[in-house]
Amino acid sequence: MAATITATLSSATANSYVTLAEANTYFETVPNSSTWTDKTDDQKNRALIDATRWIDNLNFYGTRCDNGQALKFPRNNYKIDNVELTCSSIPNNIKYAQYELARLLANDTDAMTGVSGTEGNISEVKLGDIQVKYNSQSQGVGTTNNVLDKYPQLQSYLGAYILGGSGSYQTRVVRG
Repeated sequence: MAATITATLSSATANSYVTLAEANTYFETVPNSSTWTDKTDDQKNRALIDATRWIDNLNFYGTRCDNGQALKFPRNNYKIDNVELTCSSIPNNIKYAQYELARLLANDTDAMTGVSGTEGNISEVKLGDIQVKYNSQSQGVGTTNNVLDKYPQLQSYLGAYILGGSGSYQTRVVRG
């Protein structure tokens, strides 16, 4: 069955912040667009939906505009560069993050499966003076990567909106 995008603002059934047409238009303006244009519409739709899911796993400043909306944006009660987020649109940087993440996921469908490396979690254990060394090239079976750990370049688009969460990415501190 083909994947279908629902990008209606504040919808209870939305599964994407952008339409396929918007994504295609975006990729007409970027270098090396062939990493997007060489995919079928179904592959693109699936990547856009998956990118939205990963973005929505992050914690954001502000509040949802409608308690019934399926996605975390639109949001309000937060300012970026002294501009209040509104309930009438999705910020461009959220859309840019979705476009770029969708392209990355479309070209590496196993990127976020959660297991990498072949040596397991622990590379060394000692008993005297108890010491454990973790294998930085691996994750435990069943765990998932944080999207910003896997693709830190998305931080430039998402960083100002992120409240915090797991992972090694930077978060913005606001004092009130």
